Formats: sequence, C-alpha cells, structure tokens
Amino acid sequence: MILLRLTTCINDVSVEVEGEANTLDEIREAWESFILSTYQVENGTKPNSFRELEIHRQNLTRPPVSEIMEVL
Repeated sequence: MILLRLTTCINDVSVEVEGEANTLDEIREAWESFILSTYQVENGTKPNSFRELEIHRQNLTRPPVSEIMEVL
C-alpha cells in the first residue's frame, strides 16, 4: 500500500488529493483526478477538450523557467 498526497495552491485555493493506492493504475487515477481538480480551480470550469487538459498538465509539470538544470 502506498499513501498518496498530491497538493498545490492555485489562486489562494489549496487543491489536494489524498488516499491510498495498491497499484500503478490507482496512482495514475489519483494523478488524473489531481490534474482535473487543479484545472477546474484555475479556470473555474471543466475543460472543453482533452487538449485543454493536456496543455494544463504540461504547464503544471514543467519546471520553472528560472531554474537552472544541469545534465551530467
């Protein structure tokens, strides 16, 4: 069993998905729920298309531009 807590703050609103997972599929489902929740908080509505949700996912997981990354 894996305990999950996915959390972030968007527009002064805390978004959190918390629970238990026994499989990778359950972890993926929790992640998808988290992505959808953060989209709804940020935009005030459900996404109109899968593409909108995918763009949101990419923006949420992209490292900050100001961060310096080094590849060894």
